[in-house]
Amino acid sequence: MRLTGLLFDYDGTLHESLRIYAPAMQAAYDRLVDRGLAPPRRLTDREVRTWIGMPPEAAWEQLLPGLPEAEKRRAIEQVGAGMLSRIEGGGAQLYPGVPETLSALKQSGRRMVLLSSCPRSYLDAHDRFFHLSRYFDGLFCGEDFDYQPKYRIVPALMERYGGPFLVVGDRAADREAAERNHLRFAGCLYGYGSAEELAGADALVHTPQELQRVLSLFC
Repeated sequence: MRLTGLLFDYDGTLHESLRIYAPAMQAAYDRLVDRGLAPPRRLTDREVRTWIGMPPEAAWEQLLPGLPEAEKRRAIEQVGAGMLSRIEGGGAQLYPGVPETLSALKQSGRRMVLLSSCPRSYLDAHDRFFHLSRYFDGLFCGEDFDYQPKYRIVPALMERYGGPFLVVGDRAADREAAERNHLRFAGCLYGYGSAEELAGADALVHTPQELQRVLSLFC
């Protein structure tokens, strides 16, 4: 089967999101500390990494079980605002080699679509800063589909763009999106998922610089 397109995840696959997510989470947590709703502490990169790609409600439930729902919603909004501010301030960064890889893949004539679990405002901010639209035939986010699981969104994208796709991502949700739609999957070990999450991938990518070489094996 010759693949006609590439379906990319974003955070942890193309974007080094820990750089903006970790400080935004810490700032929101510190506000809860100031209000007596959480004990003082520094969040480690190791634990913050595990929350990337997870629904924000679940992340806060792990961090502060029992936090009142209204406070949880406020913290989620503060993290989102903090990340947007950091994007607009130049704090966001794609992994080394990613722009060159995307450019080369685009020039080769491959159809490329991006699907992130993020809000639309977040993806649009990245598009403005990195000009993602020049690489991709379509940019989609979880909010566009009422935050359905990725595996439920993929069929609509395949119908629109004439799949099949090779799914490229770093979390279990990306692997599931491929498996449930009978697609091949390239797992990015340099991202934020564990090796266990990516078990069974058709290919594993160990560094961002390997993306172009590994993906070319399937297309």
